[in-house]
Amino acid sequence: MYLVIDVGGTAIKYCYMDQDGGMYDKAQISTNSIHSLEEFIQTIQTIYHSSTYRIEGIALSCPGVIDADKGIIKVVVTIPYLHGVCLVKEISEACDNVKVTIENDGKCAGLAEVWKGNAKDFNDSIVIVFGTGIGSAVIKDKRIHSGHNLFAGEISTIIVDYDVKNKKVIEWSDIASTKALCQMGAKVLGLDKMDGKEFFEYANKGNETILQVLDEAAFQIAIQLYNMQYLYDPGIICIGGGISKQPLFINKIKEAVHKINIETNPLIVPNVEVCKFYNDANLIGALYNFMIR
Repeated sequence: MYLVIDVGGTAIKYCYMDQDGGMYDKAQISTNSIHSLEEFIQTIQTIYHSSTYRIEGIALSCPGVIDADKGIIKVVVTIPYLHGVCLVKEISEACDNVKVTIENDGKCAGLAEVWKGNAKDFNDSIVIVFGTGIGSAVIKDKRIHSGHNLFAGEISTIIVDYDVKNKKVIEWSDIASTKALCQMGAKVLGLDKMDGKEFFEYANKGNETILQVLDEAAFQIAIQLYNMQYLYDPGIICIGGGISKQPLFINKIKEAVHKINIETNPLIVPNVEVCKFYNDANLIGALYNFMIR
């Protein structure tokens, strides 16, 4: 059995998993209840030693830029005390020197699709996760492609425009993330704020103003999907994140991809599908990362 942990900005989720991905005793604790590296390691140590299972290894999914080969979190904003830490070494020493692996959370979500999801039949794929930002995993031969600076797949920062007047680059997450979509929805309806659930309540009821916002966002997404297809030529591009549970979101993206195809007759059309896994994707991918290392 393996202890698998998904470290998030608000919650640390964990469970015990067998080698086939079966999950047991899922639980979580508040990330905000931990204030230092020492407390974090002690928390993992307590979870490990309180288990009644024989733990063969610990697999982690974490936010930030991660050197998975060395087990170091190079950059992390949401949990500052983990910045620059070789978490693999720290946790292994606290837990009977058991094998520990770590990978970025977005990349773990991608590995979940590679192992048991909708990308399993393709050697090369891209998995995109829409949320507060836009995360992704670039998969080469069913493994994570990290790039020279460990930055491959950090597509939130793709530059889509430039504000000449304010000398500011416009990044993809500024116009196409779930956060951006909700901000635009609130603006056109004259509301102070809006969450994803509220946005799609309006959209699914046929609100024309909100549907126009969604159409524009879907078209911007489709443009970048074509760019990724031409740049990397994956067999499939999977769309994930909480927003991907909305059939309307995926359908609008596919409609936009088709529209570009009809109007421009491109050489290649992206194969776009929704991700199979949602809330458990990071856990599943973290275990797969452990197994292939």
